[in-house]
Amino acid sequence: MQAVIEVQLFGHILKYHCSLWFDCSVWGAFVASLDSIDMAEASLVDMGGHFVLRLSAISGKPEILWEVKKAAVSGAVATAAFRSQIDEDTLAHVRRQFTQFESWWD
Repeated sequence: MQAVIEVQLFGHILKYHCSLWFDCSVWGAFVASLDSIDMAEASLVDMGGHFVLRLSAISGKPEILWEVKKAAVSGAVATAAFRSQIDEDTLAHVRRQFTQFESWWD
């Protein structure tokens, strides 16, 4: 799947474009866990282990974490990460994006 992530914070914009592959069962477990992040973290990791998206509740407040890390054969490493508390409206929007995504494998 093609993914675009844009983070706007502190007057800066970070945009990340990538192609990701997810195991269908990992995707399904992540989507199912989105309704209970107050009890357990919802975690989505791509098949290569380079991309991580986590939603959780810290002290009862929703939090989002996104990380990407990729290393080249030459030893060069690219890393980007973002973590922040989010409000309920933002959490609802993120949930909708994943729950409305057509899972052709079901």
